[in-house]
Amino acid sequence: MTEPNPEADSLVRAATLLSYRWTTRIITELDDNGPVARRRGSLAATFPDIPVDVLKTAVAGLRRRGLVRRETLTTGEQQLTLTEPGLALGDVYDRLGRWARQYDYPDDQTDFVTRVEAALGLLRDPHTVTFLLNPHAPYEAGRVAGAVDAGLVRQGAHVPWILTDAGRELQGPLAEVQGWATANTALVQRVRHARPAPPVSRVRAAVPGVVQGAALPEAAPRRSA
Repeated sequence: MTEPNPEADSLVRAATLLSYRWTTRIITELDDNGPVARRRGSLAATFPDIPVDVLKTAVAGLRRRGLVRRETLTTGEQQLTLTEPGLALGDVYDRLGRWARQYDYPDDQTDFVTRVEAALGLLRDPHTVTFLLNPHAPYEAGRVAGAVDAGLVRQGAHVPWILTDAGRELQGPLAEVQGWATANTALVQRVRHARPAPPVSRVRAAVPGVVQGAALPEAAPRRSA
């Protein structure tokens, strides 16, 4: 198999950008409930599950990556709000969350944020993304090992590898991430590659042998996918 193409590279960078610690938790909160006032204690009250010093670092990182901004109102009050790229993540998260819920990924007891982060973890693997983009090309077994372990790919009778139902269904969310990455190329291209996270838990039900792909923090539930 050839090295990942630019299309796959962009997708992996986008998944990496969206996998930074607490990104999904903060973006989802702002998307669901609107901007948060910058008054003393307001952020901490909105995100009680995140230590104050960690929250400050996470928000600063989101601002650097162009996903949130500080906005000054006519009253002079400041608030934390989503940028246009941040707002556009609502549809991306919904597609990822619905896929993960359909296949109990990473298990059948997780909340929306955790499901989204786990699905993003799969898309941080360049070999998995390359296969999803072009499942008909010849691939060495070592290159599809991650996708096989995740229940996205299996050996075929007439071709070496074929997508499972979970793999085919993941192509929809993948296209959503791809659209977001294309619309936000400047943000995505600044991202360094990150190694795919190690598997941390196995799931049951429709995707036997699936392992969680994103070693991200636990997050409080916010909405159903």
